[in-house]
Amino acid sequence: MTFEYASMREHFDLSAYLVLGPDDTHGRRVEDVVAAALRAGISFVQLRAKHSDASDIIEMARGIADTIAEAGKSSTVPLVIDDRVDAAWQARCEGIKVDGVHVGQTDIGVEYCRRLLGEDAIVGLSANTEHLIDTVNLLPEGVIDYVGAGPVHPSISKPDAGVDALGVAHNLEIEGIRTLSTVSSYPVVAGGGVTASDMPALAETKVAGWFVISAIAGKDDPEQAARELVEAWQQAKRHRA
Repeated sequence: MTFEYASMREHFDLSAYLVLGPDDTHGRRVEDVVAAALRAGISFVQLRAKHSDASDIIEMARGIADTIAEAGKSSTVPLVIDDRVDAAWQARCEGIKVDGVHVGQTDIGVEYCRRLLGEDAIVGLSANTEHLIDTVNLLPEGVIDYVGAGPVHPSISKPDAGVDALGVAHNLEIEGIRTLSTVSSYPVVAGGGVTASDMPALAETKVAGWFVISAIAGKDDPEQAARELVEAWQQAKRHRA
């Protein structure tokens, strides 16, 4: 498959990563929340629609891609789809600017994501333990592009994140993120319960950025919420420079 847009694999920015879907926006259009977040400086968007059919995901992706284009950011802000490689593949075949996928450890294997979507797609993979990071580091070169790690803290949007088979929560906290970002061979974006107050500590690790869901998509004013997070991160990074 030939994708009609230029690949973003070499120049994407994980610093301010928004994850959202129709379950997260309190009845508002996903595109409207994305537009607000883009005005505030969000640099990466993931469509996560766990309870939607492929056809609905494709149409939401179309709306988000159009919103990113209308903001003049198609060449700087990637759009990836969570889990549904089938929807991402069809969207790309239909000429929708979906730049790739993000998958978890129990989703379709990343080697198959790469094989299906091609060399120009962005492929992200979740990993939340040192053992998993070690396994990720052994992947053949060029299979994935970044790692998503979390939860940092208990997450409203993903209450089962970090919970083992016995129901025990294992939140990474900042020290866990510090370790994973140090041992990973790939850029790491960290999230799960992250707030503006976490930015100074996160900026002292080797993470490339942070991701949030409800901290933007669930707020009454998503633009202001996004701006507070983006500015807190930028300030923390300047302080570290």
